[in-house]
Amino acid sequence: MKKYFLLFLLISSFLSAQEITDKKEFRKCRKVFSKKICLSDEDKDTLMYYLDKCPKENGPAENLGCPFPDADADGIPDTDDACPDSKGPAENNGCPWPDTDGDGISDNIDACPTIPGVPAERGCNCADYFKKEEEALSAFKKKNTDEKQKFSTLRKAIFSNIPKPLLAGKSMYVSVYVYPFINDNLNSQCSSRSTLFHDKNRFLDQLFWSEEAFKSIAEHFHKNLIPTIGPNAFRTISKDLLKAIEENDYYFMLNFPEITSRNETGIYYPGNIEKPEFDISSTRLAVDFLNYESKDEVTAKFYKFKDEYFYTYQYIGHQWKLINTEEHRN
Repeated sequence: MKKYFLLFLLISSFLSAQEITDKKEFRKCRKVFSKKICLSDEDKDTLMYYLDKCPKENGPAENLGCPFPDADADGIPDTDDACPDSKGPAENNGCPWPDTDGDGISDNIDACPTIPGVPAERGCNCADYFKKEEEALSAFKKKNTDEKQKFSTLRKAIFSNIPKPLLAGKSMYVSVYVYPFINDNLNSQCSSRSTLFHDKNRFLDQLFWSEEAFKSIAEHFHKNLIPTIGPNAFRTISKDLLKAIEENDYYFMLNFPEITSRNETGIYYPGNIEKPEFDISSTRLAVDFLNYESKDEVTAKFYKFKDEYFYTYQYIGHQWKLINTEEHRN
């Protein structure tokens, strides 16, 4: 029994020696506190009480058991805070979010971070944005109205190059609205509500498909021309639909006769003594102005059954020249 007691004393002595790594600090502590307290770890930061400069606050050993300071009180210690004197969230490394446009709405929640805006529009200012778009559209319309002759010569270029198979039949569908406005990406940004692209293309459609154009084309080819909507010239236009279209320059079409055929109702310009039928075998034409503003290019797209014929023209030296032909026959 005596042997076990001596062994216990030896182990206790050894452990005490291991625990007390700084005898000087330990003696200071013992002058005030009991040995039990001095060897305790009240704040659970793995530092003994006698070594812990902040024994009641959990802190790392590298800072002697004290928590690192947080000068701006944002909950991020200065050692990890990229902006220790300015309060900011952890996701921005302790820095306040910038406000690039100075509108009082921080960039992280500002849908238009470089344009001063208002909170109601999440930092955007759509009034100014759309005013600039109106000015751009007005300038675009003036420029192209002044160049209206280009559209007359374009019609001649397109219709003088139509292959004979596409001229078969008594009717032709023509798209007068190639790119109808469909907004499937609406969000808080002003640009998502922009109609400028659509408005420009619609204006070019209207310059091309003037009343004069319908008359001259229909009479020259003895064809009924059926106005349609869409890039594939499929959807016919009734008078009710025509009246519903805002900012419409096609009101002259209200004078066109209207028929119902194959459960479809639509208007047409009579170029043939026989009334048209809405027949999918008829040639369809869409004049695509997608690259007109940037490259002075226009593509005439003809569809016949499943066959496609694309003819691209470019305005070079005051005249339209055919620069590319693509034919896809199925």
